[in-house]
Amino acid sequence: MLSACAIRSQIETRIPSAFSVYQRPESKTIETGISGIDQLTRGIPVRALSEICGTGKTSVLLSLLAKTTQQEHYCALVDAKDSFDPVSAQNLGVDLTRLLWVRCGKSKQELPPLEQAFRAADLLIQGGGFGVVAVDLSNFSEQLLNKIQPATWFRFAHVIEKHETALVFLEPRPSATSCAGLVLNLNRKSETWEGNLLANLALEVEVVRTRDKKCPQSVRPEVSLKTQWM
Repeated sequence: MLSACAIRSQIETRIPSAFSVYQRPESKTIETGISGIDQLTRGIPVRALSEICGTGKTSVLLSLLAKTTQQEHYCALVDAKDSFDPVSAQNLGVDLTRLLWVRCGKSKQELPPLEQAFRAADLLIQGGGFGVVAVDLSNFSEQLLNKIQPATWFRFAHVIEKHETALVFLEPRPSATSCAGLVLNLNRKSETWEGNLLANLALEVEVVRTRDKKCPQSVRPEVSLKTQWM
C-alpha cells in the first residue's frame, strides 16, 4: 500500500498545482467620489452587477460617472425612460465626450423601453471598452420590475464577470439581490431648500449586499449630496 507521501507525489507529478493554496484575485472597484459610500463599500465592484436604489440614486450615479470619466475611462448610460439631463451631469463634472448616452423609447422599434434597455446593456457589455455601464430603470413601476425573471439578472451577473466593467442598475427597490455584487439602498434623512428648489439631501446609506456576501455592516453613515434628479 502506498504511503500518503507517495500518493501526494504521484498526484503532484500529474497535476502540479493540485495542492497549491488558491489565492482569490483582489476585487477591483471604482470609487463613486462620495467619501461616505467609498469608505463603506470601497467603491463599485468591477466584473459585477450592482444596484443603487432609493432616494438620491441619480446623484450617486452622476458622481460615479464624473469620477470615472475624469480618470479618462469611457462610460455608457442606458436611459430607459429618456430622463437623463446632460447639462446637470456636466455641471457635476461628467465629461460628456467620454459618455455614450443610449436613449430608449425614442426609436420606432416595436420593443418596449424595458426590453430595449436590457438589449442595449447586453450589447454594450459584450462590446467592451467601458469602465461603467449604467442602466437607469428609475422611472419604471416596482410592479413591472418585479416581473423581471431571475434568469435575466443571473445572466447579466454571469456575463459581466468576463469583462473589466462595472455594471450598475438604478431602481426604486432592489430586484437582482442575490445576483448582485453590491446593493445600496439610500434613505432620505434631511434636506435643504433654496427657494422652491431642493438643493441638498442628507441620505442614510444602507449596504444590503456586498460582493463577499458577508452580513451588511450595522453602521449606516449619512452622506450629503447636491441634488440634480431624484
